[in-house]
Amino acid sequence: MAPAAGQDEGVPQLPGTVLTARWAVLFDMDGTLVDTEPLLHEALSVVLGAAGVPAEAIRPEELRGRDVAENLARLSSLARTPMTTRELYERVSARMLDRLRRGVAPLPGAVGLLRALRGAHVPCALVSSSYRAMVDAVLPSLGADAFAVTLAGDEVRRPKPDPEAYRTAAARLGVAPGNCVIVEDSATGLRSGRAAGCVTVSVVRTGEPVDLAVRDLSELTVRRLAHLVQAGTKQAPGTRRATGTSAP
Repeated sequence: MAPAAGQDEGVPQLPGTVLTARWAVLFDMDGTLVDTEPLLHEALSVVLGAAGVPAEAIRPEELRGRDVAENLARLSSLARTPMTTRELYERVSARMLDRLRRGVAPLPGAVGLLRALRGAHVPCALVSSSYRAMVDAVLPSLGADAFAVTLAGDEVRRPKPDPEAYRTAAARLGVAPGNCVIVEDSATGLRSGRAAGCVTVSVVRTGEPVDLAVRDLSELTVRRLAHLVQAGTKQAPGTRRATGTSAP
């Protein structure tokens, strides 16, 4: 579809005319759309506790947004009884998958925002550091039809904070990274999105420079996200500045 008169080709169209894949939204999963952290911490505490690891050694802030393999390697090394990273993963994932398949509550605003984006024909991708089995277990709670693309942590060679995951998701959507908004809750994920050349939105204060910081997804609308992308396309790469919670 050709741009309307007076509109530059490649500039995202605002709601009412957001009917082509000129821009997209790429969501992290854990901590952004669903809160799986308590479930993970519980599973790790049970499995590692049986191996002699004290609960205080399992610190959620050190796990958030990091590569699964990296977390497994560090945690398995704490076990007093020999445990490989594979053994730790299998034991923890078995507990997690059983719980996730029974359903997990989306975080505030998640379902409404996904529905609004779908209604506006804005393509969305789910870009998670979690492995495919975990992603597939969570998708029914979010609505699998909400995402045109899903990408798991074990499907990329270089996980976040490397930009590969977000660049790959954008390419699969057929949208330039500069016309994509990434929504994240971790410094690692935000660095990945920024390195990919995307507009960045944080739902948690991380100290990272972002284009927009919000308290939760209920503060985001299709129009607000479209304005962010439109503003970003007018700036040279790497010149975007952090903003507060106020936006057009």
